Amino acid sequence: MQAYERLVTFIERAGFTALVDRLPAGTLSANQLSVVFKEAIQSEFEYNLSQQIYIDEGSWQAICDMKDQQLFILTQLSLTLSANASGTDLTKAIQDFLAADPNASIQPLVLDLIRNEAKKVLSRL
Repeated sequence: MQAYERLVTFIERAGFTALVDRLPAGTLSANQLSVVFKEAIQSEFEYNLSQQIYIDEGSWQAICDMKDQQLFILTQLSLTLSANASGTDLTKAIQDFLAADPNASIQPLVLDLIRNEAKKVLSRL
């Protein structure tokens, strides 16, 4: 169960809303903030890498796909901004992206998948 708890925490912390709330733009440029967000996602993923041995292979792949998608979206959003854009501009681009299509990130789907798998495991105990 601890593996599921850790992975749920990773999924939540790697979500854009949590990143924006936890790592405010301050005086960073958009490129700097993008690097901070990407490093946070990658670092948390690496911290939880060993949890893959405790969960279903398909669920682990979903987590990997989510991580990759989050990094890809950050890269793409950063590319749409001007070279002198601020971190606040990146934060706004993220918020606009999510507002335009709440299903654009698979993060909520992966979170539901892991929660449901944890419930199944818990019901067998």
